Amino acid sequence: MTAPLLAIRNLSKVYGEIPVVDRVSLDVARGEIVMVIGPSGAGKSTLLRCVNRIEAPSEGEVVLDGVNMAGEMRNGKLVPDPATATARKRRRIGMVFQRFNLFAHLSALDNVAIGPRRVLGMKPAEARALAAEQLARVRLSDHVAKRPAQLSGGQQQRVAIARAMAMKPEVILFDEPTSALDPELVGEVLAVIRTLAEDGMTMMVVTHEMRFAREVGSRVVFMESGRVVADMPPAKFFSDSGNPRVAEFLARFHAS
Repeated sequence: MTAPLLAIRNLSKVYGEIPVVDRVSLDVARGEIVMVIGPSGAGKSTLLRCVNRIEAPSEGEVVLDGVNMAGEMRNGKLVPDPATATARKRRRIGMVFQRFNLFAHLSALDNVAIGPRRVLGMKPAEARALAAEQLARVRLSDHVAKRPAQLSGGQQQRVAIARAMAMKPEVILFDEPTSALDPELVGEVLAVIRTLAEDGMTMMVVTHEMRFAREVGSRVVFMESGRVVADMPPAKFFSDSGNPRVAEFLARFHAS
């Protein structure tokens, strides 16, 4: 069997004595789109933050294309990475948040170019050319000079996606990327993510957009109380999962 691009093994995150993520294990193949759904407080966002090491897991490991994101194995023991090595590894996993986290004083172009220039060491002209390319990819070529305040929420989120893509990640994590948007702006962001999926980008997407999850996902992972309760293809998940808790969630979701 081909090794997964992303391997999550017995990952836990405990706050105090409360396990927010509880021994989660998942494999994500190259080019796969894993939709992560579940009720509020299920641990979905915390899982993504631990995968990207925005937060350090309490236990378990994340391995990206054979590289442990936490450190190196020496004589059978894990030696934690120094901060510089952690930062270098984190570049390989992109992250798009609920809130856009753009620099208010920078144009869309410079918001996208700043990472490649400062982190990847690109020359300014090269970084700006890459930024323009990525903004075109998310259909914002006409807005490159605008600052965030001059853009709609959907446009700001597309800038954030372009910013993640400009770092040339191997995986992108989306943490409820449409939850902060007005309903009429949701579609434009989902269309961009759909295009990335068609282009073969590997993604984990926390979302409440059920139709999108069904149409675009390779798999649906359902979480509750920090654990993976179900993991299956979308067609089975949404039609006949065989899991009473999934059926209850979907019934309540559609009723709301």
